[in-house]
Amino acid sequence: MAEYKDENNKMENRNYRSDAHTERSVGGVFLVALISMISGFFLGLLFAPQTGGKFRKNLIAKIGDLIDRGKFTLVEAKVIGEEFIEKSKEKVEEVSSKIKKKKETKK
Repeated sequence: MAEYKDENNKMENRNYRSDAHTERSVGGVFLVALISMISGFFLGLLFAPQTGGKFRKNLIAKIGDLIDRGKFTLVEAKVIGEEFIEKSKEKVEEVSSKIKKKKETKK
């Protein structure tokens, strides 16, 4: 009976290790597929049927758009962050005043 339990435990451990290995290999396959897609995208841009000058102008315009979007996003994040800080300060002051009132009433 003890041999049966030991054998059963060994099989469960093997299955667990097999599942973990499968999860890792699926993640690896996904990573390779993602890298391949990104590489294919950039190679497609490089070998697109456009003249070099036109491609460079388009690329510069797209990079300029990305930079503008990034700047706008940073400004938005700054504004949201400042609003969050102000709200947090108000909450802290509110809680602090409640604590002070409770201390004063206990005295």
